[in-house]
Amino acid sequence: MCSKCVLTDEIKEITFDKEGVCNFCRTWERLEQERLKEKQNLPKILEKLKKGFIIGLSGGMDSSYLLHLLAKAGLKPKMAFSFIGKYDNPLARENVEKLVEALEIPFERIIIDGDKYDELQRAYLIAGVPNIEVPTDHILMALTYQIADDYGVKYVVGGGNHANEGIMPEEWSYPARDLVNMKDIYKSITGKKLKGLPMCGVAKWNYYKWIKGIEIINLLDYYEYKQVEAGDILYNNYGWQSYPNKHEENYYTQWFQNCYLPVKFGIDKRRAHYSSLINSGQITKEEALNKLNETLQFKLIYKPEEFMVIRKRSHSDFKQDKWFNIISKIIRYAKQ
Repeated sequence: MCSKCVLTDEIKEITFDKEGVCNFCRTWERLEQERLKEKQNLPKILEKLKKGFIIGLSGGMDSSYLLHLLAKAGLKPKMAFSFIGKYDNPLARENVEKLVEALEIPFERIIIDGDKYDELQRAYLIAGVPNIEVPTDHILMALTYQIADDYGVKYVVGGGNHANEGIMPEEWSYPARDLVNMKDIYKSITGKKLKGLPMCGVAKWNYYKWIKGIEIINLLDYYEYKQVEAGDILYNNYGWQSYPNKHEENYYTQWFQNCYLPVKFGIDKRRAHYSSLINSGQITKEEALNKLNETLQFKLIYKPEEFMVIRKRSHSDFKQDKWFNIISKIIRYAKQ
């Protein structure tokens, strides 16, 4: 185990320096220095957002606290939206409603073809690949760009942040932007072409980014974001309720992280999340180890026999977008 965080040598990508500190921690430290320099540009960023922006709300802490910060800065989105899913935690919907009502934010719940969405999720489950959250993440990305384009805004304010999410082994996930991979998984399992859902391939993504000029701004990185403080502020101001672990505002995501990944692949994403929190000074390593010993809780979405009998496969067992992979490798190399 790393001498600083709770990642172990079960991760293929991990290396340790002479002090026993892993490469993930060292990369986090370097990127944190870059973040501290960039946060001085907060006034410029807020000025840009006055031209118009949208924001997606999941009911989780990141996006909820982000909306609070925007309101405090006197900024309102042209539209806030939530993507309605079959397994949404009712608490998440309540949290979103409390914020948008209190802040008088224009808000819309986006509904897609539920049957087609379920079929795509099940295709991933049967395929036996690690990241069965790709359908949700991809559709949300596609919707976000589509809504920004429809509303004629250049900026999307996102809840991604370095403090809580700065560490994640590449082998524990797979990029949701690879539409070629998603279509092939669906076709391999169902025998049909994927249609009827919001989608955004590399060409369309580049169109939105470079032609339309739509930019994703992770505004939380311009603040000193601490979970405990943020939770208290949200509770005291809006009656917002927290969740046991990160990304548990959806039962499917909760089951994916707390059951599917640990049982089938031996991956406990809490290790990455807690390692980020250790590096950002929000918890100690001892506290993280104690939390890891707690029993994982999840709502039973699929029974074990429904997914454990299927062989484990990699995303690379299906077609991949070669150009997307080349670009991704270049970006990863630049970050290193």
